[in-house]
Amino acid sequence: MISQINIKNFRSIVDLSIEPSNLTALIGPNSTGKTNILKAIDLVLGEGWTTKAKVARELFNDPTKPIEIEIFFDKSIIIPNGSKFGDTEVSNVKLKMTLIPELIAKTTINNGETFYGQEAFKKLCHFIFIPSDRNLSSELRVNQWTMLGKMMRLIYENYVSHYQNNELKLKDDFKEKMTLAKDFLEDDFSEGVTFKKFSDTFKMKCKQNSQGLACDFDPSLDIYNLNWFYKTLQINVKEDFPDRHFDSEDVGAGMQNLLMISIFQTYSELIGGKVIFGIEEPEIYLYPQAQRSLYKSFIELSEKTQIIYTTHNPNFVNAKRPDDILLLRRNVRQGTYRLEKQGYFNTENANKDDFRFKIYTNFNPERNELFFAKKVLLVEGDSDKILFTTLCERWNIDLDKLGVSVLSCGGKGGVNYFLGVCKLVGIDDYFAVWDEDPDDDSYKPDLDLLSQTIKINKGIEITNNLEVFLGLSRSKDSEKVKNAFKWAVGVELDQVPKEFKKVKDFLSDAVTQNIEITDPNSTNNSDFNDIPF
Repeated sequence: MISQINIKNFRSIVDLSIEPSNLTALIGPNSTGKTNILKAIDLVLGEGWTTKAKVARELFNDPTKPIEIEIFFDKSIIIPNGSKFGDTEVSNVKLKMTLIPELIAKTTINNGETFYGQEAFKKLCHFIFIPSDRNLSSELRVNQWTMLGKMMRLIYENYVSHYQNNELKLKDDFKEKMTLAKDFLEDDFSEGVTFKKFSDTFKMKCKQNSQGLACDFDPSLDIYNLNWFYKTLQINVKEDFPDRHFDSEDVGAGMQNLLMISIFQTYSELIGGKVIFGIEEPEIYLYPQAQRSLYKSFIELSEKTQIIYTTHNPNFVNAKRPDDILLLRRNVRQGTYRLEKQGYFNTENANKDDFRFKIYTNFNPERNELFFAKKVLLVEGDSDKILFTTLCERWNIDLDKLGVSVLSCGGKGGVNYFLGVCKLVGIDDYFAVWDEDPDDDSYKPDLDLLSQTIKINKGIEITNNLEVFLGLSRSKDSEKVKNAFKWAVGVELDQVPKEFKKVKDFLSDAVTQNIEITDPNSTNNSDFNDIPF
């Protein structure tokens, strides 16, 4: 499996290094460069060996500098040489491409060694890239480029191996088994065109046209090659109501995508560690339950293969698997870069009993939006959420257009919890709002991030609580949301409390403020017991 990828000067990437796990979700806004990571891997480990023919100006971030893509493996790939020189161990592969001063595309292994066993290497370790604009119809055909074609080819090669590599004997045995089918296929069954008439006429014309050749010319129409039977495989779909069968190319895109995902799962399960998958937006065409099912399948398959995928869907991340999450951003100076996670943010810590149950109770698909948002507004509950989302409508702030998520955190402790999550995963474009609640002594965190958040001007504490602050009558929880909404709809905008202006300014500001939570009295050995990982 891939243990590390170093990419320089490729498309949106200036200089990026990542260490993917067996299952890695690349997450970031559109045009961040997620796909460019998959395309970089494809150049090195995809079909064939990259040559000068693939060098193009649009691949270069800076055309005056070389592209360098280097991939390291957790275990060396052993290439049998079958010679006295012994096997070749491949620990890393590097591709270098240049436009200036000359066109170059050179692939080396093990820190600069020339390599000639490309075909054998690709059989033991190859990358299959499934893009978002996938041509579903072509993917469901059998050819040398599709997963279905690769699978059928492998089946045939295994059959040949079963015959001790005697392909001629396999062909003869298959022809004998096909006697009844041969008689059926070659039957001259009518006065019209039949295979018998086609075969006889074709051979006669070849004989006539070959007069004067130095050697005999006798074509053979071979329809009894086992490999060709596998190549003619067609997938049909049966529908029960009514009872009809359809060619896979004739069904809708959703059904075709389901078939292709099923082929991917089959390929992964049977081929295992020999293949690495890169998948763009696996959620395409799938309804929510199918998305969750596919994500579970990803987790199972990643036990013996590697899957690196891009996604915009909260159903394809799990806070209990933080090692799988790689958050990406992009700016003019750095190009594509990753948000730095703290070391405490790892799967081992996330699966300790006390943390695991915290994650289970605090995270859900809606709160998973935290990982996908450009900005995050953290609030205590639903009444706070409807208050600020309604005010945003009146302020003409389009939250969806700006990529903002408003997270209802389930109380003051929940706000503190998700501030900790932001700190751990490297998200710094956040703002938090919570109640003072002076009469509530239940808030006793091991690590209080709320006071730190006020110090760096990334949060506000509402005096007393929201209802008292806005002058609303005390009510049951079921009425709080309605009262907050009515207040937000009816208040004159110039009467909105000045404290809320900070929220408005944060949501309106299109520039990310790279501010990091720091406490002058804290150390790097902070106790994170109150946050999830």
